[in-house]
Amino acid sequence: MPTAFDVVVLGGGPAGLAAVAYELHARLSVALVSPDLGGKVSYPFAVRGQPPTEYVWGAGLTREFADKVAAELQHHIKDTASRVERLEDGTFRLQLTEGGSIEARTVIVCTGVRAQRLFVGGENEYWGRGLSYSALSHAPLFQGCNVAILGGGQRAITAARILTPLAKHIDYIIARPQQLPEGESGEQWLNHPKITVFRGWEVQQVIGDDFVTGIDLVGINGEVRRLPVDGIFVQFGLLPNNGAVRELVQLDHNGNIVIDQQCATSVPGIFAAGDVTTVCAEQVVVSLGEGAKAALSAWQYLAYQSEA
Repeated sequence: MPTAFDVVVLGGGPAGLAAVAYELHARLSVALVSPDLGGKVSYPFAVRGQPPTEYVWGAGLTREFADKVAAELQHHIKDTASRVERLEDGTFRLQLTEGGSIEARTVIVCTGVRAQRLFVGGENEYWGRGLSYSALSHAPLFQGCNVAILGGGQRAITAARILTPLAKHIDYIIARPQQLPEGESGEQWLNHPKITVFRGWEVQQVIGDDFVTGIDLVGINGEVRRLPVDGIFVQFGLLPNNGAVRELVQLDHNGNIVIDQQCATSVPGIFAAGDVTTVCAEQVVVSLGEGAKAALSAWQYLAYQSEA
């Protein structure tokens, strides 16, 4: 395996797969650094009274890209990058988590985000069976239902706004409150008659049968209360997987990689795409498009570098 590539893509989710596919099409020397292919795209989500649904638009196209990458990519490094370093000549050295390093003329970061979890009983059991980490993905399934939203920042406020026209009632549990950006007045929305706000309560466990049926809370005085709900949305802020480039590129206040319209970061030769960036949409089809755009931008960057 060569130690230097035209392009190294970090992350094998939708954005990363699209980026690799486009760089293969460009006949560039490309390596993918990712433990797997596809990320967390394909899983069924079920609500009581409805058949399990793969409610992820773009999942089929993601699998097509994964098949293409699996068939054509010669250098899939099943690891992660712990650090990206810019060398004096403008190229990059990537330290691999399990040891060793590779070098690249350009890097495309598509490492995604991870959801903050509750770490309470029933959370794992009911994930995908009424419990969701993305209201943007699953809110339309809960038309006329009673739901609970857990959070305390902008993402939870957004969930309340998009669920209010759909849900019958919303229990909004303020947990791990976060400072909203200056000028935001989102919490005024919580006065909506469909919303009951719980302050000073912590989640004890998620309960259910085959699906979510409720959530148990404990108050600061030890009081326990059970809320009957059909769905639970865990809406804490997402955590960008930016560790490999955290000290190298510009990040916003949430830790997302700042990119321009061409998916270029603040460092020439490093591009980024998908939810790890400031274009975080929690939607596969957006990540696919951003990954393709980042690949095209990296290809053009290399073409101009070759002329220099």
